[in-house]
Amino acid sequence: MGVASLTFLYFFLPAALILYNFAPKKAKSTVLALLSGGFILLSQPEDFLIFCGSIILFFIFSEIIARNPEKPKTRKTVFTLSLIVGIFLIFWFSIGNQLSKGFAPFAAMVIFFTAIGYFVDIYKGETKPIRSFPDFVVFLAFFGKLSRGPLIRAGHIEKTPAGENFSLSETGSGLYLFIRGLAKYVILALPLTKVHENLVAANASEISVLGAWIDMIVFSMMIFFDLSGFCDIARGLGRCFGMDLPKNFYFPFQSPTVSDFLERFNMTVTAFFRHYVYDVLRNDKNSKPQFIVNTMLICMLCGIWFGIEMNFIFWGLYISGFIIIEELFLRKILLNIPRIFARVYTFAVTMFSMTIFSADSSSSIIRSFTAMFGIDAPVMTSQVSYILSQNILVLTLGAFFLISAFSMFIRFISKKSPFAYGTFAVLESAVLLIFITAELL
Repeated sequence: MGVASLTFLYFFLPAALILYNFAPKKAKSTVLALLSGGFILLSQPEDFLIFCGSIILFFIFSEIIARNPEKPKTRKTVFTLSLIVGIFLIFWFSIGNQLSKGFAPFAAMVIFFTAIGYFVDIYKGETKPIRSFPDFVVFLAFFGKLSRGPLIRAGHIEKTPAGENFSLSETGSGLYLFIRGLAKYVILALPLTKVHENLVAANASEISVLGAWIDMIVFSMMIFFDLSGFCDIARGLGRCFGMDLPKNFYFPFQSPTVSDFLERFNMTVTAFFRHYVYDVLRNDKNSKPQFIVNTMLICMLCGIWFGIEMNFIFWGLYISGFIIIEELFLRKILLNIPRIFARVYTFAVTMFSMTIFSADSSSSIIRSFTAMFGIDAPVMTSQVSYILSQNILVLTLGAFFLISAFSMFIRFISKKSPFAYGTFAVLESAVLLIFITAELL
């Protein structure tokens, strides 16, 4: 069971809302922690004991650090051990996932990276330790954010503890955001995934110029709607249960620079590595060689978030190369030229990056790039033409919702006429729910 399933939508979520709503205020965190544990058991039963054991062990580490403020050697030893355990578990799940040829182990990444950041913060005194075990479980493993994130820090949870913001109006707005995120994944990402798979199969026999270009764009749309959809699901579910989770994507393919793209794409992950790695390595001199090395490291880590595989590392290096070039040579030019040209440049660079992101080998990257520029490749094949004709609707919708026009319209309506916005939200949710259910049946 995942958050994008009928079992979750019509059974788990309603039951969770009822239990949480009727639980006493002091018990809400406990209820949410138990619900998160139940979700892991139902969705990833093979990893349940490892996740539970690691969370309990991390809480013990946290308590030892919290209870020994005057014992620096003990605190340092436990802090070091917690980092070693967290990093080991990240590599364990990532390498195991790579060997099994599965998709990135996001639940493991979310739990263990969150834990590592938490231990750094409490060791440096930047946040208070979470002394309640249920609150600690919710912080690390709230079921809404396990699928794709976002990454959060303990200081953020302190501002919006579970249960403090709960209300029927917040639940309604949370469900609206949840349904819209679910629609992104079910109505757009899943069909686009099938289109991508069909294009890959067609290009495997004979790759064409348009086949390579279209597959790159389809994959870009697919990855955006997959990741941003799940993060909207997380934010919507968080709002339902009294938590204000941060945004993780903000129309990255409209960015005027590649630096801005990285800030908008997987925002909380970029901010995480910037805070815990880049800011730590940076010194007052801030030399160009240091900037280059730090930027390459941060971008590679942003790639590794998706799994410890060479294509993700190469993707990070590719992105870092353009960020470095912009910082050293292009920034003033990009800021002074018309914004549309800056966006076209960034769109092209980031779209090309998705060819690297999706590749399974260096040879496939070279093959795709050469085909894009018409080297030993036909313009179009009959297979690609057929795939396009059969999926014109989902491709058109994907291209439209890749930009912010509809989102800007919704914000405009919400400000000008709250009643019209509320009516539209109810109707939109009902229609989307029908389509989602039909797609998942």
